[in-house]
Amino acid sequence: MATEAEKEKKAEEKEKKAEEKAKKKFLDEEDENFCGFMSLMIIDSDGYAKKTKGMDIKGPLYMTSDGAKGDPVVLESEFSLNPLFYVQVPNEDNLLLMGSWWIGEKPSTLTTIGSAIPKSCQIAHRDMEKASSSDFSMDIEMPLLKGAPSRLVKATVTTKEQKFITKVVKVKLEIPRASWTEWKLHRYRFFRFSKDQSGAGGGGGGGGDDKDEEKKDEEKKD
Repeated sequence: MATEAEKEKKAEEKEKKAEEKAKKKFLDEEDENFCGFMSLMIIDSDGYAKKTKGMDIKGPLYMTSDGAKGDPVVLESEFSLNPLFYVQVPNEDNLLLMGSWWIGEKPSTLTTIGSAIPKSCQIAHRDMEKASSSDFSMDIEMPLLKGAPSRLVKATVTTKEQKFITKVVKVKLEIPRASWTEWKLHRYRFFRFSKDQSGAGGGGGGGGDDKDEEKKDEEKKD
C-alpha cells in the first residue's frame, strides 16, 4: 500500500499537471482562439466624446500575423465607407482621435490590450500631407507591461476621402512578440491571484475560517 508521503507526492504531481494545463490553455501560446474588438472616437480638447455622426466606431480585431511565431504580432480592423457609421478625422486643432483595443467581447481592466495616446486630428493631417500618404501613426500604451509609458507600440491608421470627409478604413496595431508574451503572462498572474484568493477561505479575509473554528468549538462542547 502507498504511504501517506507517496499519496501526497502523487497529489502534488497531479495538481502541478492540472496547473500547467490551465496555464497553457489561458496563455493560448499560438493564439489559435484570439478574438477581440477595437474602438476609435473623436474627443475634444477637454476629453469629452463628440456625439454627432462620424465621431466613433467599433469593429472586430483579427490577428493577421503568424500566431505561433509572428514578430511583430499584427492586429487589424477594417471599416467600410459607410454613409452613416464611420469615424472621420476632421482637420481641426481642437479635436483629437483616441482608440482602445481589447480581447474578447467587452473591454475591462484585464482585457484591455492597449489605449491610444490621443492624437490631434490636425497633426494627423499634417503627417499625411508631409508623407504624401493616406496613413498616419498613433502611439499605443499597453498598461499591463512593466514600464509601459516608455514602451509604446505603434498603430497605423489608413484613411480614405469620401465627399470631402477623411474616413478611417483600416487600423493596424503592431506589437513586439516579447511585449505580447509579457502582456499575456501578466494577465495570467491576475488569474492565478484571483484563483488563489477564492480558495483561501472567504476570499482572503472574508471570515470563513473563523466560522469553521466556531463550529468545531461547538461540536467539542456537545
